[in-house]
Formats: sequence, C-alpha cells, structure tokens
Amino acid sequence: MQSEHVTQLQPPPPADPATVIKAGVGTWRAFAIDLPLRIAAETIRFAGHRFQAQAEHLAALAACGTLKDAVELQAAFLTKGVADYQTETATLSHEVTEAALARAA
Repeated sequence: MQSEHVTQLQPPPPADPATVIKAGVGTWRAFAIDLPLRIAAETIRFAGHRFQAQAEHLAALAACGTLKDAVELQAAFLTKGVADYQTETATLSHEVTEAALARAA
C-alpha cells in the first residue's frame, strides 16, 4: 500500500466581526438589491426599444402596397427581433457575470 500525505486544513484566523458583517452586507446588497435593479433597468430599456420597433413596423406595414412587400417586411422585422433578443440575452448575462465577479474580487 502507498501512504498518502494528508494536508490538514487550517481554519482561517479570526477576523474582526464588524468587518465580516460589513462584507456580508455588501455581498447581500450587491445580489439582492443592486443586481435586480440593474437587470430591471436594462429590461425596461430593452422593452422600450422593442415597443418603438413594433410601432415603426406597424406604421411601415400599413404603408405596404402588396402582400409580397408585407411578408418581406414582416420577415425582416422578425429577423431583427430575434437578433435583438439574442443581444439582450448576452447583455443580461454580462450584467450578472460582472456583478458576481465584482463581489468575488
């Protein structure tokens, strides 16, 4: 049999309770308050952008002279909408990652 060297884990040195509480409150605030507010602000901004795009699309759709034009316009609108949602997903993911890494540092 081979013997294995086992390293004993040392508990961290005791820290000042006020410092520990302050760090805990800071982390809690970052994830319970700041992050949801940042996500809500970004979501509202994106929704406003999409509502504006929808209004412009409906105005352009009303001006279409043929069914072919309307179908092409609708296809372009849907393609742009899907791309916008993909970009927004990346933006929200970045917000969450940024918040998590900032607290870990």
